[in-house]
Amino acid sequence: MIRGVLLCGYALLFIKLLLSGNLTNYIAPKMLPFIYFATFTLLLLGSIQIWRKEEDRCCHHCEGGHHVPKTVGQSIRVYGVFIVPLLIGFMFSNYVLDSSLAAKRGVQLGGREISEENKQIVEQFLEDPEGYMENIDEQIENIMQDEGMEKVEKQEQLKEDLLEAQTVVVNDEKYVSTLNFINEQIDAMIGKRIEITGFVFRERDFAANEFVVARYGLTCCVADATVYGILVKTDEAAKWENDTWVKVEGIIDETTYRERFVPVIIKPSVTVVNAPEQPYVYEY
Repeated sequence: MIRGVLLCGYALLFIKLLLSGNLTNYIAPKMLPFIYFATFTLLLLGSIQIWRKEEDRCCHHCEGGHHVPKTVGQSIRVYGVFIVPLLIGFMFSNYVLDSSLAAKRGVQLGGREISEENKQIVEQFLEDPEGYMENIDEQIENIMQDEGMEKVEKQEQLKEDLLEAQTVVVNDEKYVSTLNFINEQIDAMIGKRIEITGFVFRERDFAANEFVVARYGLTCCVADATVYGILVKTDEAAKWENDTWVKVEGIIDETTYRERFVPVIIKPSVTVVNAPEQPYVYEY
């Protein structure tokens, strides 16, 4: 009976998260089909356990056999492992990751290492911008040869849109892809305007006029959550505390951080906004 109740309990927890829309605070949307299957399976198995009239008291996977717990203490230890997470899931509110975890994991600012080769590339761009842009196309095409056709087409379209756009709007759907492209092709994006929304975060070694506007990106679930963001420089940086949600509009430029070239937003216009219903973005 207890096993059946536990199985149905986990199924009901999944249903609660699905109905409330909070399940995507824990997993990426592409994992939802597995949750639907698990919910149905747990309900089915739980119902079978509850209504079963006879159940085996031991299993014979080894010579001596294993018996179900016979004392209250043994039962509490065995079933407590499953009951406690279930109770936590129902009793406590949903928690959204904030800058406290970002401080431990760090933020993905991307960029390139500063080297002699990088300096030569910058010089080539200044001398022959059109030739450099052609070289960018060749590099990106070579990288994408190993990717699936659908992904290649999407990346190509994104590349064209970003290179042609005067204002880069970093939306939720392409948040990670857009920032990755800006990180990889900083020189081509310098001077363009950018609009991006996220929470304020600071590394310990940031200057007083620096902060990052960032979002958590999920591939599978919160266990692999990564902070993606872009550096912002303004003399008024101290006005916005960590975890404040802001919309930043400004101009893309380049700076150095930890011996790397990284993109930075200069001359920003910062507006405080409400946290979005879905605070995470997902890597597709």
